[in-house]
Amino acid sequence: MNHYTSDGGVHSDIVGQSDRPLIQSSLAWSMKAVRTQAHRFKKRATFASLACLTLLIIGGLIWFADRYDDRPQQTVALIAFSKDEYPESPENTSQVFGAYPHRQLIIEQLGGTRFRFLLEPATPQTAAIELADVDLAHVVTAVPPWVKAGPDLTRVGLIDREWNRQQVRFTRPSTHLDVREGGDGFEQRALTRVDLARNCLNAGLWELLLFTTEDGEERVYEHLWFTFPLGLYKQVFERVNDLSYWSYWWSLEHWVDPSGTAIRLDRLRTVEREWPIQATAQWDQPVVAMGEQARKRKNILTPVAATYRDWYNQPVRFASFIPPGRYSRAHPRETQLHYLAELTGAIVRRVKLKEDTHSLFEIELAFRSSKTGESTRLILGGLDWAAIPVASSEQYDRGWQVPLGIGNPSFFESYEQVVASPPIQRTFYGFHLDAQNRWLDHHAIGVDGPLLHWDADHPSLLHLYLLSYERHALLNHFVITCPSDICPVREHDRIR
Repeated sequence: MNHYTSDGGVHSDIVGQSDRPLIQSSLAWSMKAVRTQAHRFKKRATFASLACLTLLIIGGLIWFADRYDDRPQQTVALIAFSKDEYPESPENTSQVFGAYPHRQLIIEQLGGTRFRFLLEPATPQTAAIELADVDLAHVVTAVPPWVKAGPDLTRVGLIDREWNRQQVRFTRPSTHLDVREGGDGFEQRALTRVDLARNCLNAGLWELLLFTTEDGEERVYEHLWFTFPLGLYKQVFERVNDLSYWSYWWSLEHWVDPSGTAIRLDRLRTVEREWPIQATAQWDQPVVAMGEQARKRKNILTPVAATYRDWYNQPVRFASFIPPGRYSRAHPRETQLHYLAELTGAIVRRVKLKEDTHSLFEIELAFRSSKTGESTRLILGGLDWAAIPVASSEQYDRGWQVPLGIGNPSFFESYEQVVASPPIQRTFYGFHLDAQNRWLDHHAIGVDGPLLHWDADHPSLLHLYLLSYERHALLNHFVITCPSDICPVREHDRIR
């Protein structure tokens, strides 16, 4: 068949048929080239992906090795803030604050859980200062052995220990505190104590505070923040707890709220007997503020309550505690104090801890929320009546204060105290629980823990104060009446 072209010519099918092999060959060659190029691209992409993956793995290994460096001697950087940089600081500072700076900290593992800390001077007038042979078994996060029967209790106990402050003081002439020769002589002459603090944030965020005395009062002349090496922290944690650090590392290094965790109190203790008791909330009593509460009043971001009831009639916010371990009014901390707005009952129990033989006591305060009507319970247990100080209400700050948790030490203690009574052997436990015995985040509610003291004039009266978030304020004052056959009080030295 012939086809007529547009110019009148004739085009035969025979010509088209003769071109087809050439066209097919060209198409095949083109497809082969495309496939070759695609294969080469795929190989290059695979190679690039493998290279990127290799670099990521190498980078991850370098990051990991650096973050968890476990060399026995390490030099770490120090952070310090001037008064202008840290206006929220609640510390009483010295006239020479900032005049004797240190440039870096050498941390050396002497063996096991024992360490030395050496502050190196940054200026010619500053002296080197050493904390020698410090047993960090009493400082790192740990839980008592009797808690480990319950994995949930272990997890809550470790989280509440890590995220609560422990500040340990070394007072001259302690054998653990040495001011080296050098400088202008001020520190050899005037340094009175050094505090080592594991603050209430991520694992490894620690502090050092140096004090001198002025006008009869100890004042801070240098406050330093540093990161304790996590590789060494891991070693001490595992040695003290006999637990794998990796089972808890995320909870310790990053806040993980265990709210909703069921708390099996029967796994902690056995109840021998219980009594309902009279506990009176001092709602209309003026809010008192001494010591730490007086210094931190400026970090209360809502009108300061005149009476304890006022805390529950308004939204309450405090300055937050943020890394590396400082207060910030720019980061308001909301609270949920409505959970504690109505006291509905009180019970005292005589209990025995698991694997223990002597009796201790437990206080339960029951509350109803003014906002939701929910019932909650504040449980404070493992209490030794004889260990609670006697004090007058005017000197409430001499009472015993402790953060909620399991086996927690007090917020502020001497090194001699933690050695004589290791936290891992402490019996105290404290929780805020809902009606189903589930853990409530007391930090979010706005409570750090209790402060307790026996009445100086009436041996059957026990005073219980609630410390707010970061102990900015006292949130309430409960007076508990204990008949002598229920709450025997031993003789204490009167504190007036």
